[in-house]
Amino acid sequence: MLPLEFAAWSLYTGPANLNNIIDDPSCPWVVGRWTGINGDTSPDGIRRDIDARIDLLTIALKSALPGFRTPWRYFVVPEFFFHCQQGPYPDILIDGRPPVEYIRSKVTERLQALIPDDGNYYSVLIGSILTSNIDDYPSFLSSGIVTQRLLALQKLLPPKLANARRPSSITWSRYAGPVSLDRAENGLVELNNFMTACRADPLCTVRNRGIFFCLNNPGKSAVESFVYEKQNESTVDLTMGMFGPDGRIGHGGMITEWMANYPSYSIIKGDKQTSPYSTASRFNPANLQQYDVGVEICLDHRLQRLRRTVGMTIAHGADADNLPLALQLVPSGGMQILDYSVAADQRSVIFNADGCDKVYGVYGDENTVILNGNPGPFKGITCGVYNQSIQSKWKGRDQQTYYSHSQLAFATADSQIDGFNNALGNVNQKAKTFSNGPTGPYNPLTDSYSPKVIPLGGESDLFIAGAGEVHLYAAT
Repeated sequence: MLPLEFAAWSLYTGPANLNNIIDDPSCPWVVGRWTGINGDTSPDGIRRDIDARIDLLTIALKSALPGFRTPWRYFVVPEFFFHCQQGPYPDILIDGRPPVEYIRSKVTERLQALIPDDGNYYSVLIGSILTSNIDDYPSFLSSGIVTQRLLALQKLLPPKLANARRPSSITWSRYAGPVSLDRAENGLVELNNFMTACRADPLCTVRNRGIFFCLNNPGKSAVESFVYEKQNESTVDLTMGMFGPDGRIGHGGMITEWMANYPSYSIIKGDKQTSPYSTASRFNPANLQQYDVGVEICLDHRLQRLRRTVGMTIAHGADADNLPLALQLVPSGGMQILDYSVAADQRSVIFNADGCDKVYGVYGDENTVILNGNPGPFKGITCGVYNQSIQSKWKGRDQQTYYSHSQLAFATADSQIDGFNNALGNVNQKAKTFSNGPTGPYNPLTDSYSPKVIPLGGESDLFIAGAGEVHLYAAT
């Protein structure tokens, strides 16, 4: 691979005032309030929120530019960066364009103005954009179908809410797993079953998309962009609403988990973009014709979305050849690089920018958090992957503690993975990210980077824990 450098914008992008809806560490459902400055969901309000986020994005990107030294430069933003106070942006037009297209146009203009015409190659991945298919939120949230479902949820939960407390640490469980027998009496089984029924009969559709911008030949007319889309909905992609003064749950004016579901998405014929309207996870920028760039938003990485399509070709029934991955990018809201999900080709990179969680030695195990939960750099093996990481820790305006992080890893020169066997699941052949030497694990590619923290400072009404910091992985 050519010399590459990476920067992640590390900031907390999740909701404020987080609380488990049931007081149980294994509860995957949370209440919380999304932050934003839009107020209402009129076109003017949504434009104001989006424009402010793009302004902040410009500041963060500008802070990273002086640190780059090599020709290939990547800037990655976490999941959930673009959202409003109601969660997803409504299905409205802003200056005649849907929110995703408005964002694509505005960010393209900013990149053309900001990126120098210096012969280098710049790529910017803007995390994700939450949108829904509902245009009139007040009417929808007061409708009979929403009211009926809310009443069913309220009937299910009392009297448990009277005993609700705010835990000292929120675990970002990505999906509802089985509940052990010793916890079955707390109502979590019933809640999980209720949510399974809600997901099977959604009242609205939410989409979680992002955009990858690539300036192949820096200049005023050389911006490529690719829209990618999340396939698998997590249990924390939206909240369950908010507790009211009476201790009962309400939607809080937001689109919630018990209303919405993601569209069905199949990768049975591969996951490669085949038209300008495709939102598949693999695509070919002009500067990487013999390789794919792959993007997995959060839970898609844990569920091995890119790993499942390794080696798929037209000759064997795919819609397009799924080429070896030169870049595996993971913008997330509570995820890290997992060994069984690495799909990158030999000597290729896996880069994670997360906006909601810590780095675990064993994913989700609070007893294995790196650096004892303190901020700072770390190099070593986490979740089976040899990587360099930087962990951030924030105190929110709501006085809760939040985290974010970034990770950089490479597949080794002798790494090999073959086609995916669904029957084997997580025990398919794993990519190799390190070798063992006399002094421990090593990978010359991963070891050749020097991580640095670039403080941004300042508060932002867009995010509960401020504007974050930039993590620069500079080639040495």
